[in-house]
Amino acid sequence: MKIHCGFEWHVQLDSGKLFCRCSPVMHDEGNSNAGITRLLTPSFGESGEVDVSASFEGESNKRITYEVFSDSDCLVDIDEEPPHEVDKNALETALQMCGSLDCTVFDNIIFMRKVIVDGSNTSGFQRTALIGIGGKFSVGDKSIPVDTVSLEEDSARIASSDGKTIYKLDRLGIPLIEIATGVIDTDEKEAKEVAMTFGRLTRLFSVRRGIGTIRQDVNLSIEGGSRVELKGFQNIREMDKVIVNEATRQSSLLKLSSEKKYLLDGLDRLEGVDITNVLSDTGSDTVKKALSSGKIALGFRLPGFKGVFGTVLSDKKRFGTEVSDYLRVKCGCGIIHSDELPAYGISEDDKKKVAEKLRCSGDDAFAFSLVQPLSADRVRESVIFRVKNLLIGVPSEVRTVEDDNTTRFLRPIGGKNRMYVETDLPIIKLDKRLLDSAEDYRGYNAERLMKEYNISEDKLDLLISTKKLNKSLELNRKGIPFNAIISIMVEDYRYIKRKFDYELSDEQMESVLFKIHSEEIAKDASRFIFEGLALGKVHDVDAAIKVFNLRKKSTKELESEIKKLITTGKFSRYDTLVTNLRDRLGFSFDAGEAYKIAMRLLNKK
Repeated sequence: MKIHCGFEWHVQLDSGKLFCRCSPVMHDEGNSNAGITRLLTPSFGESGEVDVSASFEGESNKRITYEVFSDSDCLVDIDEEPPHEVDKNALETALQMCGSLDCTVFDNIIFMRKVIVDGSNTSGFQRTALIGIGGKFSVGDKSIPVDTVSLEEDSARIASSDGKTIYKLDRLGIPLIEIATGVIDTDEKEAKEVAMTFGRLTRLFSVRRGIGTIRQDVNLSIEGGSRVELKGFQNIREMDKVIVNEATRQSSLLKLSSEKKYLLDGLDRLEGVDITNVLSDTGSDTVKKALSSGKIALGFRLPGFKGVFGTVLSDKKRFGTEVSDYLRVKCGCGIIHSDELPAYGISEDDKKKVAEKLRCSGDDAFAFSLVQPLSADRVRESVIFRVKNLLIGVPSEVRTVEDDNTTRFLRPIGGKNRMYVETDLPIIKLDKRLLDSAEDYRGYNAERLMKEYNISEDKLDLLISTKKLNKSLELNRKGIPFNAIISIMVEDYRYIKRKFDYELSDEQMESVLFKIHSEEIAKDASRFIFEGLALGKVHDVDAAIKVFNLRKKSTKELESEIKKLITTGKFSRYDTLVTNLRDRLGFSFDAGEAYKIAMRLLNKK
């Protein structure tokens, strides 16, 4: 399906928090050390106006509770202390990524405040700085334009929104790189390929791994439609399905608009009617529970709307669903409409009574919401706004991606009015070392690494997936072959972790690699050394070599031992040779080398 598409990626960097020196430690449920509560209100942007998305969020007037953790949060996170100096590692990684994307890098970095009052930031804003512009990367033969690269702080993560909104502060302040592409004409398959290619590129850098560490937004429109921002792609493999569903939804709205736009006339005169008494005897538990809590049933006659609210827009999405989703966010209530009744325990008789109360004729439809009496006017205005918005065409808005690959309304799209200058941080003037760091990474990608280091794609992917790439490249530049690196830093590491629940350090593994490379020990000795460390028999690699007598036998010494075995007739098969040699020499030789020597000696006989 042909679409216009742009991407925004938010990638967590593997460093400390951006504006304090706390550790970015994630926590499970129920173990916070303290809590604070805030009421956030929108502020003016640099233009002197309030952003539409901030205004929308601020209307909810909700109080936010934050869970605070002593090992990952501080006064900066709860907005009781100014931000500290920017984390240098995060800044350098951001510049390196700018270089790899062929961006023009700014030598002065200025942080701005982006107004966000949904509760995800205790301060009511997010700090963000533009690092580079005008880049690109390739997907096959296609060049993908990169408009901007920014460095910003991650938001708090929501813990609960059921009745009471609760956020955890452990994620707040983790450094994020935000990469925004230009718009490309594409389809769902190529869009998915673009996302996967970019995801692979980011893994070449010092980034965090795991669920939620890279978040993707897609700005999508079809011919004749409007830009819709889709947030929250967690599973790239399902991206094509989400895009098809969203493009189908937009296409259906455009078709419905062309056929039913005349229904806009008279919507401003839509009245809300209290129909509580009509539903007082309903068998619907949903309705009875709401009415017993003091809510009223607010009904609306919709002239000529029969069948409209039941119109299928895409998989599991109807026109009525769009209205209901909007009301839940805006007013905290949904909507029930005549096209879906009887349902929810509401009978055909209930439906007839409501229609009579609202004076509906043959082509009319009705809808009602269960609302607090004081919010009736707000609900009525919101119903009018949303129905008009949908009948005009495709509303430009932010939508969240659901687990079933559909999307739902989240908020209006924000604009330039949400930005103003951060006054608690100085302008960062980049020195030559940092600017050179960006230049050094020009053209840095997987293809370049495979060619430059003569490493296969499979091995490169393995080192990327195990987060051993940077260390492996460093070791390879010092002469250590990738096969040896993978054997020790991937295979032996996994073996020791699985068998002994012991994590080998990079220092321990590097020490063994260099001693193997210098032929101080045999490569077969590595696991024996690591097992000794895991069991606490020795405390470092040098001690293991001494205690277990692991100095590697020279070729001459090994040949002498094999000759003795052949002379005594104790050798008849290769595995017998190794077993006997192990009894005599332990792990002071490599089985492969012993095999070659034995074959050479036997062929001489």
